[in-house]
Amino acid sequence: MGHYHCEILIPPTDEVATAVELVLRRFDESGDPTEEEEDNRYAFWDYFVIGGRWSGSKMQAGLDPAKVEAFYEWLRTEKVTISSVQFGKQTLSPSDQREKVDAKWNEMFPSEKLIPCPIFSHSGESMPGDIMKLRDVPERLRAERVIIARPGFEMVSKDYTGPIEAAFMLARDAWNGCNHMPVKWDGSIAAALADYRDDLSRCSPAYRAVVEPTEDWLAVTVDYHS
Repeated sequence: MGHYHCEILIPPTDEVATAVELVLRRFDESGDPTEEEEDNRYAFWDYFVIGGRWSGSKMQAGLDPAKVEAFYEWLRTEKVTISSVQFGKQTLSPSDQREKVDAKWNEMFPSEKLIPCPIFSHSGESMPGDIMKLRDVPERLRAERVIIARPGFEMVSKDYTGPIEAAFMLARDAWNGCNHMPVKWDGSIAAALADYRDDLSRCSPAYRAVVEPTEDWLAVTVDYHS
């Protein structure tokens, strides 16, 4: 049991929270099976939030690793102390350390506006980049799970114009009924997209035009508990 990092790829929308809820609904551990499903054996979450403990992960993945290590070295030199872990992020204690930690972070990693240091819990559950265009996602980003969504098939129009739904998913390990098995996937969005596009290679161009992610699609960071 714990909190895990999921990246969900969805077509462009102004209703991101609604889209994420629709994609994840069928995997709710507390949900009842629908008439179309025999059971919910593929459910994997009992709680989720956009950002959460993984808020700021895409932003951090785009930073120079050497500079990030230099920041950690500064924390050690300054003897910055913590008291606990909140949703996986360490909590500064005493709290009056926040000002100098945030100032150093913004000095080393300047942005358009001052932000709290994303490493610690006082940064909150929402940071820049939690919802990002696919074209801007750093190559170094890794997640426990990636879900690629698409518009659902609509019986009236006979086309993919229905509510958004999960179309493809990879996880770093899989439950086989007895134990978790490692999966040959490095956790990157790029590798997940490559596998998905390989699956689509036998489909019609018209279908691919609807369901294949483009650079304008959104990558949404989700913290889920299982």
